[in-house]
Amino acid sequence: MTLTQADHTDLGLLLAFALQPNQRPGRSPEYRRVLGRYRTEPDFRLATDAVLHGLDTRVLSDGDFGLVLGVNPESPFAFRVADLPNATTRDGRLLAGLVLVGIAAYAYPSPADLDEERVRRVPETDFEQWLRAACDRLRVRDAAGEPIPEEGLDEAWRAYHEKPATRVGDRGRGAGRLSPKCTLYWVRNTLAWLAEQGMARPESSGGTWLLTERFRIQVKDMASEPAYTVLAAVGRGEHLGRTNVTPVPLDEEAGA
Repeated sequence: MTLTQADHTDLGLLLAFALQPNQRPGRSPEYRRVLGRYRTEPDFRLATDAVLHGLDTRVLSDGDFGLVLGVNPESPFAFRVADLPNATTRDGRLLAGLVLVGIAAYAYPSPADLDEERVRRVPETDFEQWLRAACDRLRVRDAAGEPIPEEGLDEAWRAYHEKPATRVGDRGRGAGRLSPKCTLYWVRNTLAWLAEQGMARPESSGGTWLLTERFRIQVKDMASEPAYTVLAAVGRGEHLGRTNVTPVPLDEEAGA
């Protein structure tokens, strides 16, 4: 079957919806319609996948959350840690990257967890303490001469460990607010960014976030990434020597 101009318009419409992470088929009849075409029409699906392949992008899921995309580092849609709000310095990128990977390891510490379709809660304070404890374990292992098989993670845990959990600004526009010089700031900043990407939402009571199915799909796609593999192993109390990974700078990792 040869696709018509209207078919190509629908293909572009579907990709436009997919690139807006807070769009949902349940909220848009047009999104439901073009997503239905992708699910049921082989020619339309093949054409869509071909366009995505040319963009170094692929479909991870076409479920109720809509078309969830995964990207390769070369894709024009690739995300980098520097894209997070306020992560403009190297220190900020390391902290934001560590927190982002830490959230994945905290919520999904094992491959079996990634197969469970259920809501995961991330209380800001509990998670900050969990990540600080993981950094403490990395510090102890480093002191014992046990190598950390991921270059970026080795630098990131040190940056995290040397900062206090909380610090409030005392002057100017930052007075009374969490300071970027504390780790809870980076926890909250990163979770808020995930919410903007449709991968989390805040609980009404405040201080706790719910991770969405979109986040689980993305983590499952990057489960072999070195930083996640190592941090999940540390969280489970395993020896780093059991993890076979290739070093990748944490502040340069790309993902969806």
